[in-house]
Amino acid sequence: MLSITSPIAIAALILASALSIARYVWWRIFSYQGIPTTLPWAGAPTNNIIARSKASLKSFLGLRHMLLDGYRDYSKNGQSFVLPNLVNGHEVILPVNCMSWILEQPDTVLSQYETNRQFMCGDYTTLGVLANSWSRVNDRVKREMTQNLDDFVDAMVDESLDSLRSLLGSNTENWHEVVLYDVMLEAVGRVVGRVLVGLPACRHPGYVQASTSFSKYILLPAMAIELLPSFLKPIVGPVVTFWDRLQFWGMNSHVAPIFQERLARGKFDQTYSPPPIYGTSIPEPNDYMQWALRDALRHGEDPSDPHNNMTKRLAVTTFAAVQSSAITITNAIVDIAAHPHSLSLQHELRSEVSTAQGIWTRAALSHLPKLDSVLTETLRLCVILTHGVTKTVVAPSGITIPTGEHIPCGAKVGIASYGPHLDEDFYGTSEASAAVFDPFRFTRPEAVGKRRQSASPGMGFVTTSEHYMGFSHGRSACPGRFFANSLLKILLGHIVLLYDVAPIGERPANPWLNNTMGPPVGVAIKLRRRKDSAYA
Repeated sequence: MLSITSPIAIAALILASALSIARYVWWRIFSYQGIPTTLPWAGAPTNNIIARSKASLKSFLGLRHMLLDGYRDYSKNGQSFVLPNLVNGHEVILPVNCMSWILEQPDTVLSQYETNRQFMCGDYTTLGVLANSWSRVNDRVKREMTQNLDDFVDAMVDESLDSLRSLLGSNTENWHEVVLYDVMLEAVGRVVGRVLVGLPACRHPGYVQASTSFSKYILLPAMAIELLPSFLKPIVGPVVTFWDRLQFWGMNSHVAPIFQERLARGKFDQTYSPPPIYGTSIPEPNDYMQWALRDALRHGEDPSDPHNNMTKRLAVTTFAAVQSSAITITNAIVDIAAHPHSLSLQHELRSEVSTAQGIWTRAALSHLPKLDSVLTETLRLCVILTHGVTKTVVAPSGITIPTGEHIPCGAKVGIASYGPHLDEDFYGTSEASAAVFDPFRFTRPEAVGKRRQSASPGMGFVTTSEHYMGFSHGRSACPGRFFANSLLKILLGHIVLLYDVAPIGERPANPWLNNTMGPPVGVAIKLRRRKDSAYA
């Protein structure tokens, strides 16, 4: 019998490992990954192995130019193309006019969930939520959070004011310099926490640190794991996600007692309709914690379990709400500060927002067209996830796309957002080119008319289309975008109303990592409390 320590066994193991790694490198960098060889590649002037491998490697940090070139050379001419992606696998990008087709495909043919699961490496990150109970997170956001948004506006306004006061100060004489993204991450985290866990937990430094750290870093281990060969993922995955679990335990130490206190008030039944557990004088709370508790009991979970699945879903919901909103408001403030007429822009926004002072409601927030336009323009230029609508083929027999090519099961097809967002024919105006930040672009009839699906000038930020995919589009559109709309308008509205933002020179560039555009991390901005601000 051959010993595993014998030279032959060791040599065989080394050879098998080398062959496995070589096969993985070939698949990741050099191969077509099952995609038809007739499709052109973005970033590869000729369709040969050297050009494809260079494009694959370049995609990790240079995807921006590939998206623009592919859109210009192929999408605008009604042609599909391959977008190399070193991390998540190559994607077949369809022309924009195929949007209706891709949205019409059932989930049993093209799956958004599978794309999200792979992008987030959900078998190892998100504390298992994406792999096991993502639909329940979506349900809480779609059903309760969006439908009850009016009930949270007052709390969001209060938390916005308190967080800005503590983070930006109240000094009306001297400028206060802050690292913008870090401050906005905490401000957004506190407002989101106020809705999800309420007072006093949302202001506790321990909870704020844990929830914002979980939100800030979750994508990095996902990318690292996704780059590994399959046989290494179960080994490395638990190691690189240790930070996520550490932050989860930090969050759980603050919210588990709230769940236990709620349970102690009375007996829950298994139905969704609220039983009279609080007596006749104390109404049952209508908040995220209560919805999460009911959902757990309805699915037979034990809320007293130390591996609290309710807190895991809370952590993932927090990530979805905090990270994208913090990046967007950071970009918006940088855009305002870097605008050539920054002071007059701030004055116009301040004048508009002042009309809502004291009557902050969801309805009032939908009648701020200039503020809405600034946020829409920022998200158009700095879309966080540049793949717009991307779905994974899950039909075993594959699918034939409208341009005639057959795409196998497991491959991804979609429509990228970055190219359409910078389309000069669609967004270019007499006032500014499509590549320039034009804060009031979406208040002008020319731009509003092009966005045929826009409900009103004050709600363009959340109204998606084939040329505006800041929140994706169709059934794939982010269910939390209405919450984000209220959060960002309240927070940015308070900033322009209560603070002067010091103009800066050239706008700092946004870093790219794979298909994600990050915020200008480390950029410092000076703010000063206004003397005539109405709030104390």
